[in-house]
Amino acid sequence: MIISDLKHFEQERHLWPAAIGRGIDYILNRNLGEAEAGRYDLEGDNGHLMFANVQEVVTRPAEEQLPESHVVYTDIQFLVSGEEKLSFYKLHPDAKVIDNKFETHDVAFYETDPAQLETGILLKPGMFAVCFPSDIHRPNCLITEASANKKIVVKVHKDLLQL
Repeated sequence: MIISDLKHFEQERHLWPAAIGRGIDYILNRNLGEAEAGRYDLEGDNGHLMFANVQEVVTRPAEEQLPESHVVYTDIQFLVSGEEKLSFYKLHPDAKVIDNKFETHDVAFYETDPAQLETGILLKPGMFAVCFPSDIHRPNCLITEASANKKIVVKVHKDLLQL
């Protein structure tokens, strides 16, 4: 997982895969923070290599948000407005899938495991987290009370992250 913000983006981008830097560039250069909610194709035919989902969501208690992971796409979760807690932990062999939608939607949801310690980060506007397929993550969690958020989730295909 990568956690950063726009203040440090230019000085850190050389440390990350080039496709992650391009994803942040798309957010900034295409003014996706001002875009209407919906899908925006960025790279590849019909955006199959990289696309952005502009979302307007209301945060919920963590116990109402199921942990999730992906196989094909890496997420860049960029917060435009509001605040949220995003929790994560590493995928492990004992993680119990309760809803497998890898084939149709590139997502699986996991049973909450009280023995698994999740690390939580507070996202404020201009911050982003990069969740790789090995990161089980629980997005859109409230901090103290529900918050109406605008966020952009850039989906980066695994082929763009190959060396």
